[in-house]
Parts: sequence; structure tokens; C-alpha cells
Amino acid sequence: MEIDENLFYDYERLLQRLYEKVPKPASSGERFELPKFQLHYVGNQTIVRNFREVADRLRREPEMLQRYILRELATAGNYDQNGGILTINTKISSSTLTQILERFVANYLICPTCGRPDTRIIKRGKTWILKCDACGAEQPVKPF
Repeated sequence: MEIDENLFYDYERLLQRLYEKVPKPASSGERFELPKFQLHYVGNQTIVRNFREVADRLRREPEMLQRYILRELATAGNYDQNGGILTINTKISSSTLTQILERFVANYLICPTCGRPDTRIIKRGKTWILKCDACGAEQPVKPF
């Protein structure tokens, strides 16, 4: 096998060769959009009508999302599994719930390495791990 000596000294050729061997990133062209809550107020309660759909869109268990939201709001509430509705025992504005959801997405959904939302939360012992299905990165997250 004969090796071209100029190949080792031609930076542009080496760079081009490298780009040909590196696999192209899988860009689906889709951008992650934050789902919107559909709120309804009854007395002093806030009812989130599409709570299950939001949790499904985030690919997280509704109970996990419920625990996070109620902890952030420091209030009580309950999740109706049959109807997919979350009832919060205080009046909360749409913008406040959106901010809480944005923090949840930043901390428990988006991969800090590649920025993709293709993650899942696994538990190893007492540690919660955010595992990315896109790049394989793992990062511990704070339990709630």
C-alpha cells in the first residue's frame, strides 16, 4: 500500500477527509415547543384541563410533573388520572405556570450536552439520572 506523502502535510485535504468520515448529525428539522396549559378557574382553584396531554408531550409521568409543580407553588392539589386533569388549590396565572414548566423542561427534560429533549429519568439507588437517548450522556438531577 502506497501512501501519498503530501497527504500528511496538506491541512485542507486532511480536514476534508475528516469531514467525509464524520457522520452527519441527524437533524429532523423539528424544534421543541413548550406545550400550553388550558386553565379554568373555579372559586379559588385552578384547573389544568390538558395536564395529561402536556405530560405526554414532555414524555414524563403526570405524577412526576404534578409533584414538581405543586412543590414549586408550595400548595396542595390533586391529579385525576381518569380525566387527566390537575386541580391546584389556589389561583395561579398562566404565566406563572408557564415559568414553572420552563424550569422543569430546563432541569428535567433538555439534555445539557446536546440540547435535545430526547431524555428519560432513571433512578439508580438514591440518585436520579437524566439519560439522553440522542447522545447517550448521563447527568444526575436533583430529586423532588
